[in-house]
Amino acid sequence: MKGLIRNSFYAMENSLKISFFIAAFLSVMPCFAKNSSLIPVTISVQIYIFAMSIGTSLHADAAAKWDQFEITLPVPRNGIVKAKYIFYLLLMAAGLCMGSLTAAVSAAAGLPLDYLGLAYGFAHGLTLSAVSIGLMYPVMLKFGTDKNEMVLLLSAFCAVAFTIAAAAVLSPWTNGMNLHHPLTFTVFTLAAILIFAASYLLSVRIHRKKEF
Repeated sequence: MKGLIRNSFYAMENSLKISFFIAAFLSVMPCFAKNSSLIPVTISVQIYIFAMSIGTSLHADAAAKWDQFEITLPVPRNGIVKAKYIFYLLLMAAGLCMGSLTAAVSAAAGLPLDYLGLAYGFAHGLTLSAVSIGLMYPVMLKFGTDKNEMVLLLSAFCAVAFTIAAAAVLSPWTNGMNLHHPLTFTVFTLAAILIFAASYLLSVRIHRKKEF
């Protein structure tokens, strides 16, 4: 399984470098703007950048016909899918690291840190990433990566729509559509975990039935 995870990194090596470069550039933006309110937004974007780069990895695998080779390896189908999802978790961890860099740089520059706002930035980025990946991967696995740009956009749109819809449903208990409310945080996080887990189970089922 380690080899499968390593191959995913190799497949998107250039994309990862670009993602790190963009995330590193964004980490100093709140300092240049001298606006601490930009820190949570920047952190969310940094995490999401890494999640959205998975389309490159899947497209590279399809172009190299790696998916036809990996099923011949002594790894069960669910192990192949599990390696993908572990890789996606590592991408989100990379986003967390870059978000932490943003907070550290901002603190070093003397910007005041709102810890609740930071928590919102991290939670929002992780939630959007988990929902987007959870929607994106089963679709690409089922129908291929020819329309990966469209699937990426639709997944991102659905993730944002999910966030807004959830906030609207919770509005009677959060004094209106309050994305910063602790209840909203909790529901977003639990829903994202459930979607990500359900996506894994669905992907395993698709992979077992798919003819490569």
